[in-house]
Amino acid sequence: MIPKIVGVIAIIFQMILLTGCSLDDPRDACCNLSNGMRYVYRPHFIDEFSQHISSMRHLLYDSEGNFIREMEPGSDIQYHTLAIPAGRYMMVNLGNQSDRSELIQSGDGHVSQLTLESTALHDGKWLPSSLSSLRIGSSDSGIALSNTDELFWGVSEFEIDSQGYISDLGFRRRYDDYGWPVTEMNNIHCHLRVKVEWFNMPPGYGDYELELSGVPSRYSLDPTLSADADRYVVPVSNRTSTHRLTIPLLGFELDADFVTLRYTDSDIPTLRIYYKGEQISPDIDLQRAFTAWGWWPSGVHVQEYAISVTLYSNGKADVTPLIEGIVNDWIDGGSFS
Repeated sequence: MIPKIVGVIAIIFQMILLTGCSLDDPRDACCNLSNGMRYVYRPHFIDEFSQHISSMRHLLYDSEGNFIREMEPGSDIQYHTLAIPAGRYMMVNLGNQSDRSELIQSGDGHVSQLTLESTALHDGKWLPSSLSSLRIGSSDSGIALSNTDELFWGVSEFEIDSQGYISDLGFRRRYDDYGWPVTEMNNIHCHLRVKVEWFNMPPGYGDYELELSGVPSRYSLDPTLSADADRYVVPVSNRTSTHRLTIPLLGFELDADFVTLRYTDSDIPTLRIYYKGEQISPDIDLQRAFTAWGWWPSGVHVQEYAISVTLYSNGKADVTPLIEGIVNDWIDGGSFS
């Protein structure tokens, strides 16, 4: 009788072991994640990946930066099994990239020639890849961009050993609570909310156009050219262009949300407002406003800004950040007061 009981206990114990796979622990071999990478986005030290990132792309390079291939994301995009031969690698990862932006790998396929460009046009069309590098960036070209993707970017360097496991993470070693290798995703887009009202009355009903010129529109995704923003790593922009949104007048106000690539301390746009093709605001130099308010985009990881613009019948404008601070009597070459 006793041997039968012992046998039953042994079978139950084996069943517990076989069904004990935890998706919360990527080291579990039965989950097929023991040789994988976990991706996290922690803007406030807590992982918010699932709230912000809905798709991933993975570009694999060798240790010298030569492109190998694009890898398919995992069924759970936050985890990625790296079934690749032994060796040292670099992976460039991009979150939320769609046809509103474009990855361009030019030249001989080296990572130093990998760029990312905004390509969604104001008229609802897209720049073809054969023309995008020629047409984006000139403020007098007549081309205006619309909102881009809410983009995220992360780079990992690692080594796969002879057993297929990650044995080294290069110079940026990061692990999760289980000791598993992690790639930090970094916020590389900017939100600017612009609320417009009139001191008297708006000139008419219908649609208005809000335009930002001097907006970064292309990144170099070469990791060696990256910059630090707080404790995060962001790519460097090397081209600017114009963004334009068509906004309906509602309740005698305009409310626009621009989504672009990140601003930098030296690349902060100028705002203009149009009605029926005519500019009805002064050129509002946000570079001066950001400087006056102590807003320095290069050092900020999550760029979310909101400004309020009041237009006057004499052609001047007041600009405030939320409710704090004010830039009065804004005219071309105007002054703060």
